[in-house]
Amino acid sequence: MWVLVLQWRSAIAAVAAVRRVVFNLFETIALAAFLVMLFASLLQVFFRYAINAPLMWTEELARLMCVITTYFGSVAVLVAREHIRVDMIDGWLKGRSAALLGITVDLLIAWFMVAFAVGCWLMTRATWTTFTASMPGFRMGYIYGAVGVAAAAMILILALDIHARALDLVKGRRRAAA
Repeated sequence: MWVLVLQWRSAIAAVAAVRRVVFNLFETIALAAFLVMLFASLLQVFFRYAINAPLMWTEELARLMCVITTYFGSVAVLVAREHIRVDMIDGWLKGRSAALLGITVDLLIAWFMVAFAVGCWLMTRATWTTFTASMPGFRMGYIYGAVGVAAAAMILILALDIHARALDLVKGRRRAAA
């Protein structure tokens, strides 16, 4: 019996460690992309208005980094469970019905994310030989691939959450963080 309890606790610790690593990695990348976006925007303003010699690549770089910031930041938000929720529905449901609704919502989001990840894969393949207009060494496939990685990470987090909620339902416990 104690062996099962220890295995259960180590599995919970492993899932928590995976969530922590994913959160730190994606939050760091989102922050770095945001800083690149900010620096590119400031550089563009300086060169356009102070020197009167605009740089063509800064606007495109800022736009692409905004995409990376959005999707990689979305992974961090999902891990932290800080995404938008309808609190009124959470207030109405308690116990098993709330857990079932949580699983259903997570399954629907995961279904969408799988379709989204497949679309990212297809777009990465389709645009791998296409370079950006103002940055000749930068492939558009990089952006679609990065967004696909973020989608895959969201699928992983959703799978971990669905698994944890299902185990809690089976064992009859309620999750405090749900």
